[in-house]
Amino acid sequence: MKLFIESCLRDSARLIEKMRARGLKITAKKRNDMVTSADFASQALIEARIRKEFPGAHILSEEGDFKADLLADSLFVIDPIDGTHNFIQGIPIYGVSLAHFSGGKPTAGGTIIPRQNMLFYAEKGKPALLNGKKISVSKTAKLEDFFFLCDSRLHTIKDQGFLKAVVELERLSQHTRFTGCSVFELGAVACGMVDAGLYFKLKPYDFAAGALIVEQAGGKVTDFDGKRWSLSTKQFVFSNGRQHRQIVEFLQSNKES
Repeated sequence: MKLFIESCLRDSARLIEKMRARGLKITAKKRNDMVTSADFASQALIEARIRKEFPGAHILSEEGDFKADLLADSLFVIDPIDGTHNFIQGIPIYGVSLAHFSGGKPTAGGTIIPRQNMLFYAEKGKPALLNGKKISVSKTAKLEDFFFLCDSRLHTIKDQGFLKAVVELERLSQHTRFTGCSVFELGAVACGMVDAGLYFKLKPYDFAAGALIVEQAGGKVTDFDGKRWSLSTKQFVFSNGRQHRQIVEFLQSNKES
């Protein structure tokens, strides 16, 4: 599985970089929600590999069928390009994600951030890897020293009543940054680059691989109630685990009705 996932990610990354250099066809799925010809090409490449190597597997992909059986014995979850808007704008923070699940539980997953030359991989019960080397979350212990990454959709945060909580958490901690790419942000927590992250409305393909990678790097991933994540989770706290419960409690206690 490791060889398969990493091969798919590397080949997909090479393909989208070639297409970016040649010029992209950009389509609006809806307002402020764009998709490119590279998204579709990346998805087609990975789906073809899966159907060849794992012909009985189910596939869930951002640009494909969103009605796949999340509890299937063998399910691959694909994000052909995460951070598509960064990709379109030329901001070099975007990536590809591929994960495998069985019975709703993650078994393996990988992400690649092409422009940063970062390939993350993890399997259940094994250490997380970055470019083949073992990684671990940070050891930052005090919340006031935490460096956060956060969902960049401020209107969603406001609509859910959490904008005050995010502002106060930013005031309390060291820094908060927004990158617009969940696979990068999950990887950044996994390798100890930053200490924690918050997401307020994700789809399964956004986090399927990255959440597993954070856990296998020694971190913690839950919803806003502190419950362990699943493919149905939408709101996420992911961290080095040192102040995880406190972050969850802070979000809830500062939520506006």
